[in-house]
Amino acid sequence: MSYFNNNFIKTNIEKEIGTGTINQPEYPCYFFYDYGYFAQIYSQEELGFGRPVWIKGVRFRMDESGGQESVNNQTLKLGQVNQVEFKSNVRNDMTQSPFVDFSTSNITTVKSNFTWTIFNIGAVWKEIIFDTPFLYDPTITNKHLLLVWENRDGSYTSGSTSPWSECSTSGSLARSYYDYQDNSMPNTTDYGTADSTGRPNAQFIIEV
Repeated sequence: MSYFNNNFIKTNIEKEIGTGTINQPEYPCYFFYDYGYFAQIYSQEELGFGRPVWIKGVRFRMDESGGQESVNNQTLKLGQVNQVEFKSNVRNDMTQSPFVDFSTSNITTVKSNFTWTIFNIGAVWKEIIFDTPFLYDPTITNKHLLLVWENRDGSYTSGSTSPWSECSTSGSLARSYYDYQDNSMPNTTDYGTADSTGRPNAQFIIEV
């Protein structure tokens, strides 16, 4: 889609990252637990932009086996990070303690209090259009894109393997992160798990 804005033509493009077929129920959020933090890093090299661009939405390739499953009160944030993978001492607030070399900036809520519903219709791209577009700037030190998902639903879906996202691996790089539990939201200063088993395939909707 193209449109005029301040005498310039703006176009939305889709940047797809990942083509793997690993099915992981932990991402982008784990329906089997009441609460949780989940995150991914998509590198500047994968995004391929050398100047600031607006990110207006994201899609994940999803499937499930229960017919239809939903979680409420979901929050999605974007930010920027100086590393291409999570370290073992990263916490749920995306800080590193003790600090060594993992730095984040401009973490912004782009979608809040939304419902995420997945249908059993085969693997399809599921879209989230942001309430607040995110200005991604690859020219700064924290040049890689950070995506953080907070599940505050307060209930769980029976069946620990459904729904799931299609994921890709990056060798030993821990490009995903999780911390989940029942009964209450994990503390922001709790340490999560840096995960190298898979990262959700994503399509970012970007204005250029």
